[in-house]
Amino acid sequence: MGKIKRMIFFSFISAIIIFTFLYQYIFLIRNIEETAKSKEATINKYIDMSKGFIDLVALYGNDFLEYGIHTESNLYDYLQYDSSSDTYNLDAIEDTEYQKVSGSLTGTGKIPDTGIYRCEIDLALHFNRDFNSIYSKIPDAAWIYYTSRNNFINIYPFISSKDFSFDNALQAEKFYTCVMPENDPLRESVWTPVYLDHAGKGLMVTLSSPIYYEDTFLGAVSIDLTNNMLSDIIQSPYSAYIVDETDSVVATSDNVEFEDEIIKFQSLLHVSQSELQKMNELGNNETTRLGKYYIYSVSFPHAPWKMYFLVPIWAIASKALLFTLPVSVICLLLLLAFSQIEKRKITEIQLKDSLKELTSYQTLLENAAKYDFLTGTVNRRGLFDIYSKNIEAEREKINSVIFIMGDIDLFKKFNDTYGHAAGDKVLKEIAAIMQKYVSRDDVVCRWGGEEFVIMMIGRTYEESMLVTEKIRKEIEETVIPWDNSVMLHATITFGVAEHDRSDSIEESISKADAALYIGKSNQRNQVVGFHPTVS
Repeated sequence: MGKIKRMIFFSFISAIIIFTFLYQYIFLIRNIEETAKSKEATINKYIDMSKGFIDLVALYGNDFLEYGIHTESNLYDYLQYDSSSDTYNLDAIEDTEYQKVSGSLTGTGKIPDTGIYRCEIDLALHFNRDFNSIYSKIPDAAWIYYTSRNNFINIYPFISSKDFSFDNALQAEKFYTCVMPENDPLRESVWTPVYLDHAGKGLMVTLSSPIYYEDTFLGAVSIDLTNNMLSDIIQSPYSAYIVDETDSVVATSDNVEFEDEIIKFQSLLHVSQSELQKMNELGNNETTRLGKYYIYSVSFPHAPWKMYFLVPIWAIASKALLFTLPVSVICLLLLLAFSQIEKRKITEIQLKDSLKELTSYQTLLENAAKYDFLTGTVNRRGLFDIYSKNIEAEREKINSVIFIMGDIDLFKKFNDTYGHAAGDKVLKEIAAIMQKYVSRDDVVCRWGGEEFVIMMIGRTYEESMLVTEKIRKEIEETVIPWDNSVMLHATITFGVAEHDRSDSIEESISKADAALYIGKSNQRNQVVGFHPTVS
């Protein structure tokens, strides 16, 4: 009988170890998918914003010429002709107020002063307003510009003609030829393959849209995104790649220097053509085991790119095994304890203690998954758990719930300038300020990256706005000491929304995020309350 009991118990322990290993193994695979989906959403945002802005600018340009919406630009008088080089430029606005909101227009030949060519010059100068607006929404864009078949270019932000000026070779570049009538008969916006920037910002991709006048192709309006900028977006613990339709690497999370040479995906991975073909045939938004890797692949609806997340199978297995190791040790201890029950009753107490330790360990793991150890706040999962247990369950007893979403302004500059340790320092200081102003029932959550969510309970909307403003002001006034007597200063933008009982927590946070977006679009460092018109 004792032998049968030991066999049953041994089988039970083995099942626990196997279950723990498989659970963590599956969790790690799902974590790959969640990370990839998060990066996919960010890249899609840049793609959609770029396409939306460029399509609107192209529509405005076509209407400007087609329907005679022609108004002369004040900048026209600043154009200067250089007879020695037979070129003209807009360098006269350098170091003036115009430079801040205008691009640099350069061209060959004399300055057009009549007819459709003059109208096109005015259109290019009017584009500056749109370029400035786009740049404020997509500050990571390398250049926004209009290139004309009439041998001129208006490029934003401003760059002196000494550093860059129109060259006929530009009209042979991919960003221009891709929307010429023979290549773009439908007159749609088109993404280029990877190419080297003429203005010195390295490898990039460009979205261009054509401008026409009476069915005559005049030029292309374009926006550039560099490979390095896109690579920063997809940084993660996994190997991530964005590849265009020519097998060129648009972005990667690997430590790769994009210099002057286009990197091919096949050569970067050191795989055969057949292996690359199998990767290209993978399904969309799913994780597949292929060879020695788990691969998550996704296509972008408005760009000819695919994104891959590659994780070696051994890496997942080793992490799952490492996670299982403590449980395995505990289970082995339990097995040894059980084998001694027949000899000494005292081992029963040891077995109970071991079981308590296992339960405590599992509880600790569950709680750890709900907290952000860097800032000492709950994470997104923790916020949802608190809301479900304390708010949703006691809905009738709670008068009001306010959601506040905050985003540290220009946070990337701390990491880029002083390193990620400085960025972590800023995150901790700002989290501490938020926690200082909330009550015991309120919750501060690190939503992700440089974003925070505060859930205030029992306060009115007006009170919450006042508290949020106090937080914003203290953050603005706080000096954060850093290495070598460097003092860091940060600001934050908040969006505030009152939780409607008929809304889910996601809907209320989305409202706060919508208000936050308004604040981000309006010079940042402010508190914006949600109103129905915000959405």
